[in-house]
Amino acid sequence: MRYVPEVARYNVAMKNTFAHETAVKRWPTILTQVVDGLFRQCHDLSNEASMTGKVEEGKSIIEKISGLKYELTRDRPLNTLNVTADNASTLGNSKAPTTESYDAVISSTQPSWHNADWLFTECYLYRRLRLLFETSKNWQDYDPFMQSKVDTFRASGRGIHACATWIEELLSKSSNYKASEPGTDVLFQELMSSSLWGNATDLSLLTNVDYTHLQKLQATSHEERSAKAAHLLVNDLPKVWNKVRTIQEGRVDIVLDNAGFELITDLLLADFLLTLRAPIATASKGRSDELEKRVSRVKERISNVCKQAQVKKEPRFLAVSKLHPPSDIMSVYERTGQRHFGENYVQELVEKSQVLPEDIQWHFIGGLQSNKAKLLGAVPNLYLVESVDSEKLAMGLQKAVAKSENAARRTQPLNIFIQVNTSGEEGKSGLPAMTEPWSGEGEKPVLLAVAQKVMLSCPHLRFQGLMTIGSLSNSQASQGASHRNPDFDVLVASRKHLSEALRRDTAFTQQLASTKWWTPSGEVSGVYEDLSDTSLELSMGMSSDLEAAIRIGSTNVRIGSDCFGSRSSNAVAADVRAAEMKRYEDMTVVKEVVFHPKTMPWFVSDTCVKDVWFTLDQLLAEDFFTGNHAVPSMTPIHSMARRWREHFDAGRFRLSMPSDAPLGASVGPLGDFWTQPESYGHLPEAAPALLAELQSSDLVIFKGDLNYRKLTQDAMWPPETPFEKALGSLAGLIDLVALRTCKADVIVGLKEGQAEAMDQRDASWRANGAWAGRAQSR
Repeated sequence: MRYVPEVARYNVAMKNTFAHETAVKRWPTILTQVVDGLFRQCHDLSNEASMTGKVEEGKSIIEKISGLKYELTRDRPLNTLNVTADNASTLGNSKAPTTESYDAVISSTQPSWHNADWLFTECYLYRRLRLLFETSKNWQDYDPFMQSKVDTFRASGRGIHACATWIEELLSKSSNYKASEPGTDVLFQELMSSSLWGNATDLSLLTNVDYTHLQKLQATSHEERSAKAAHLLVNDLPKVWNKVRTIQEGRVDIVLDNAGFELITDLLLADFLLTLRAPIATASKGRSDELEKRVSRVKERISNVCKQAQVKKEPRFLAVSKLHPPSDIMSVYERTGQRHFGENYVQELVEKSQVLPEDIQWHFIGGLQSNKAKLLGAVPNLYLVESVDSEKLAMGLQKAVAKSENAARRTQPLNIFIQVNTSGEEGKSGLPAMTEPWSGEGEKPVLLAVAQKVMLSCPHLRFQGLMTIGSLSNSQASQGASHRNPDFDVLVASRKHLSEALRRDTAFTQQLASTKWWTPSGEVSGVYEDLSDTSLELSMGMSSDLEAAIRIGSTNVRIGSDCFGSRSSNAVAADVRAAEMKRYEDMTVVKEVVFHPKTMPWFVSDTCVKDVWFTLDQLLAEDFFTGNHAVPSMTPIHSMARRWREHFDAGRFRLSMPSDAPLGASVGPLGDFWTQPESYGHLPEAAPALLAELQSSDLVIFKGDLNYRKLTQDAMWPPETPFEKALGSLAGLIDLVALRTCKADVIVGLKEGQAEAMDQRDASWRANGAWAGRAQSR
């Protein structure tokens, strides 16, 4: 049984909708333009005696199109098309696709041009128009929209040149971009934005476009795209990137929309995807299962003690991954959602951060020499250094993080804890504990002096609390009946005395009131307004004594062996890590991009098979962008186009249908569905082979408004309806993202009240192409 949405679909009879405006204004205009173009073709051929038969047949088709327009404007009933497997026209070595899906709806619902589902009727219009050419003798390969596509493509030279220059400069810097490397996500967003806004060039809407307007639509600079970011109504791009960056030697499909400039931006995106290098693979299934169980048990221990001790907020759980391979971390990352990981060695943290996802929040918890601070400061997702034990080290971290190239890559200041030697053992790292209140006179305790130095002189750092490792004997003692660890008592007392001293020091608080601190968006004040005890965190508690730590107030527990098991030696760990990183260097994120064009002229500017090859041919030509459309240089365009040709030749780029398929021919279940009238909620029943093919892809990108309408059934969902629900029976079956500028009434996935606010801001926001969305499923 086929899926039927629970709400009605948009109908062309609905006044004050874009559906109605399309039927009564846009469709007649489009048919008039088709007639004009065909008339010019016939006129150009009329001087050739050998073309007499073709010209006469062309005139006959013009009459039929005029009759079609007459039916449309006078709201006549829709006629069945009656193309079956037995009578379908022969096109080369193929047949035209049948029309049973159209005829079944017409027979059962008796629709008319102005009283039918908009999506069905619009598809019917273009299939009916195609039928006039495919049943002819001389015009079977004629695309009535080709000239408008060519003209618009040629007028897009400025935008295409900018795109080519950008990608060539990008690839000249590196032919490989690591998916886990900071900044790669920004490049991905740039390419996705270009592909999204390339959709603004839709010829079915631009019936009277001029060159200047076209250039505005084809925003190519970062500044222009940034301005358009304010017009994103839905943006799931962070979730899309999280999906893409975990793909390993996978496949991405792009269901194409418009030819011309939008196709260029789609190829550009695909080109970039091939440069991405995959993240470290997870550990084996057995090892991943073990790690998941271990981490789950730790989380359960934390939860249980919080309940027993009536702790309202669970402490931060830091998984200490020292000397364990990146694959172990990746398994814990994916299986458990853990994001805070801790390392003891600088080089190990730096190496791991380069190959693991950038949303990991790294903690450094080992001994740190001030001359190594510059290495840590260059890690953009270093979240917290827990082992600061001197003013010199704090200033070294400040200097490293403040370097322009490092600060530009950070999304937040670097947090620090000051390490306290709570056991008093000689040779133990950490500042002396504050075991008694400071009177406010005499020499300041070292802990107080260092804390104040950080707060006043390290604008790129944030002093967040205290950390102790404590003695092994005290840790073992805390596992007994008393559940007390003297080290933890000392750290709690140090926090109390430190916060009191900070508040008591009038000179310090006055200076603090006038101090500014760094953030990525500019300087701020008032960072340390709260100097109460609880404003400072306590990092204490490990695998053996986390219960005792939580009971006394730990806000950060560091768990290693209970998460990852026993460690190997430094030398063995380094060898395993190096081997994994070498395998990583050779692994791509995407090894194949599959493009899904249309088989026949569709919605004026949709990409047909031959449009792909025409585009590449003209990009490689010397004289396509000439006259008013000349570009500064063809060199970057030629270089880009040659690489794309190589991608097709090598199979890295591939069409979903034969590259030599005749225009309008049936190509089987993997291609014919795109020009059928069904919404994609019918895909499981109507085209199971195509669904299976899409399910073999790691991500399917649906481009443009028609695909969005079909994904959402072109139904009258409340704007707050989740995108997943609007997908109907397709929900959860494939990983997909829809990139769409709004050119139809249907919209889902908005926040409560967002649609009403847009109605006030822009009365035509649903269909004027000035607003957009990027929605992901699964």
